[in-house]
Amino acid sequence: MKKLIAVILLCSTLVSAQTICDSVSYNVGGGQAFTLIGVNNSADSVNFQWGVCYNLMCYSKTGDTVVFADVTTLDTVSVCFDISPQWACNDCQYLVFTNGSWQPLNTITHVNEIVSILHNDKAYDLLGRELKYIPIGTIYIRNGRLYR
Repeated sequence: MKKLIAVILLCSTLVSAQTICDSVSYNVGGGQAFTLIGVNNSADSVNFQWGVCYNLMCYSKTGDTVVFADVTTLDTVSVCFDISPQWACNDCQYLVFTNGSWQPLNTITHVNEIVSILHNDKAYDLLGRELKYIPIGTIYIRNGRLYR
């Protein structure tokens, strides 16, 4: 019986360890203007504090829904938010406009491999310096291949 009570207490402690920050997030609204919409899935009332940086300038606004009209789809935007009165969530990420919507910068959709077609039989060290001769026991690159 004591073990059962200990397990229940442990589980209830783990469940209650979740913070309000786990329940808040944001969306980017559609349309021409850069609109941020705070999402609060908690029972607490919060005020969103926004910070948006682009073109070497930073701006701040307060509210559940805010519009930054100067942001264009050509900008890379840093979006940060925090909530009051707790001031504990501080979440930031970079966004870029791609495929018709704002996406997190760390979301890679594809990679184009650059293939070197330079084959001039010259040898280079790992720092890209051309070698006039190849010292014994040195790693070098020739025609895009690594040699030891």
